[in-house]
Amino acid sequence: MSDDGESSLDIGFPDLDIEFVVEESKDRPRRGRVVDNSLRPSKANVAAFWSKVVKSPTCWYWVGAISAPDGYGRFNFQRENRQRTMLAHRFSVELVHGPLDPQVVCEHKCNEALCVRVGSGHLVESTHSENVRYAIALGRLSGHTLLDRQGRSRYERSLAIRAALRDGYDEDALFHAKTNPGDWQGTLF
Repeated sequence: MSDDGESSLDIGFPDLDIEFVVEESKDRPRRGRVVDNSLRPSKANVAAFWSKVVKSPTCWYWVGAISAPDGYGRFNFQRENRQRTMLAHRFSVELVHGPLDPQVVCEHKCNEALCVRVGSGHLVESTHSENVRYAIALGRLSGHTLLDRQGRSRYERSLAIRAALRDGYDEDALFHAKTNPGDWQGTLF
């Protein structure tokens, strides 16, 4: 007990002369959200998804949340205290093909981690082994799997692409984001 009559929190460091007071909230307890992998998106969720997509003549780029270190887009949606977080490209494939079995992999034929365009030259349903074979055939799995050809992590590259497209499609900004190795790369001469 402290001098003011409130109980203190014992944090297990007896030599410290610090006292933490535990306060009970007078507000109604907040209900937690439940992660529900079976949650289907509403029309509002789908509209929110498409509001985070910038279409180029080739790929359709996700410009929402990006996870580290893999550099893929993430989309979170919720309804009635239930929530679900998915890879943005998987969400897009499910919009076209319906719910996918967990073992189905969404393969990027275009090799753009942020692409959410479904089609033969972009996102297709695949298997893990086929996806790995495709990556090896293109030289994407030689060495560090999360580095692009400029030496940046896939996450850094995705952040650069998202920043380039924040105001909509800009071909020059997108090209620069894809090809600029970053400030750490000095010039040769």
